[in-house]
Amino acid sequence: MAVLLRNRPHENRSRTLVLKLRVVSGLALAVVMIAAILYLQTPWLAALLLVLSLVAAREWAKLAGIVTRAGWLVYAISIAATVAILWVASEGWPTVVRAALLAALAFWVLGLGVVVTYPRSRQVLLLKPVMIAAGVVALPGAWLALVQVASASRGAELLIWLLASAAAADIGAYFAGRRFGRRRLAPAVSPGKTWEGAGGGAIAALAWGVVGAAYFSAGPLRSVPAWLCLSLVLFLAAVAGDLFESAFKRARGVKDSGGILPGHGGVLDRIDSVIASAPVFAVLAPVVLEVL
Repeated sequence: MAVLLRNRPHENRSRTLVLKLRVVSGLALAVVMIAAILYLQTPWLAALLLVLSLVAAREWAKLAGIVTRAGWLVYAISIAATVAILWVASEGWPTVVRAALLAALAFWVLGLGVVVTYPRSRQVLLLKPVMIAAGVVALPGAWLALVQVASASRGAELLIWLLASAAAADIGAYFAGRRFGRRRLAPAVSPGKTWEGAGGGAIAALAWGVVGAAYFSAGPLRSVPAWLCLSLVLFLAAVAGDLFESAFKRARGVKDSGGILPGHGGVLDRIDSVIASAPVFAVLAPVVLEVL
């Protein structure tokens, strides 16, 4: 017991340092992204999102088992070529765009199944061809979704709202989990996540949904239920993305997808929830806004 008590101050200092690193790097990334969304024209924003996608693809490729430089180069070209095709399709081939977004949605439904059945599904995550193909669906699909949102009416505001929604849920889950966390949400996948943390994340996401209703809708009171439903679906998608990446890393025996972001790990660790929720938002948000 004495040993445990002596270790606690050190553990608390480490946790405080990690939290500070998370806050600083998270704020820096948020400032860059908000500035890019507000001031870059869509083609330049799409190019920036492609760069982020390729960094995430590098981490995804390592998790999938691509370890050689030549293998990574081929994978990067595959991701970039898929993005280029989707960019051309977005200019006049709505059927292709819709199919790509639906494919991304279908992938995350299957991904949720992998999470729920883990560790029985571990062998799927270790199948190199399957996970390589999964990245070619998920990453360009998320890129397309973000570009589609940015290109819409009031797209910059909607895109900032989407990214802030994921951040709000993450912050709510983090602090609620630390303060109240008792019951593990998915112990086989991510032992640190709890139902209490998920509840805090859901509350934060729903609160941000009320902000969306007040900001984007002419009649905010009438639109609150629809925005709450949208926020809840986005939150569930974000949780699915987060847990899927956790299962992916656990299957490969690694803690983080990379180390580029202090306090967060890799880019994939930071944007896993957005990769999953962006296609959901791109499909559902136009319906919600049109109805309201």
